[in-house]
Amino acid sequence: MTTLVDKVAIVTGASRGIGRAICQGLAAQGCSVVVASRTEDDQSSANDYPQYASGTIHNTVNLITQNGGSAVAQRCDVSNARDIETLCESTYQRFGRLDILVSNAGIDCESPVPDLPLNILDDCLAINIRAPFLLCKYALPYMLDSGHGGSIFAVTSGASRGYREGRVGYSMSKAAVDRMFLSLAEEVKASNVAVNVLSPGRVDTWMNRRGDWPGTEHIPMVQPEEIIPSAVWLAQQNARTFTGNLVERSDFGTTWGIR
Repeated sequence: MTTLVDKVAIVTGASRGIGRAICQGLAAQGCSVVVASRTEDDQSSANDYPQYASGTIHNTVNLITQNGGSAVAQRCDVSNARDIETLCESTYQRFGRLDILVSNAGIDCESPVPDLPLNILDDCLAINIRAPFLLCKYALPYMLDSGHGGSIFAVTSGASRGYREGRVGYSMSKAAVDRMFLSLAEEVKASNVAVNVLSPGRVDTWMNRRGDWPGTEHIPMVQPEEIIPSAVWLAQQNARTFTGNLVERSDFGTTWGIR
């Protein structure tokens, strides 16, 4: 486990919710954070649950810098391969290193299979599966060349391992990410890059407020800040200390992350 002081991290889906909380947690530990999302302008007033839909990459950066942290905003539409490549390239050009990659951006895909519009399915596959793969593709050359190892983790969902009514497409996409990252852990282990998957549980975000998630009512809903200790701990790992694991945020400090 390593200190995060002077390390550099990219976090996607970082304009609000879980992504914003992870950015704040990493920055509080001395990490320089590249806050990545497509949201530069707050259009929450046009959404359901505007309180949870609000936020931009610039808001996140301001929250960090006002508390003495280091962060920069980078617009990135993760459905666009060139945007992802530019995100990784510009991060390395600015800081001269890339140590941590957090794949958090994702979208819902709510519909019974016969009724699922193809464009919604295509968006889900592009953002929830293709984008995490491309993030790793474009970030890993910088992480591997450093010779110092690093940490990569994806934010998944309990839907990847259990039935959620009306969300076969979403569940499929998250299960694919789980398998992708656990396999990648083996591929880069020799280079001392940790790769893990973090399941946050039921978090009070726009997606959970807006969507109908039958069968999850019994799961306590927590605030996004609850993910910070587990996310920071994962960011501190390398392949020698902790890799190739799918872990639950709610189990942090009991079955994993024990110091």
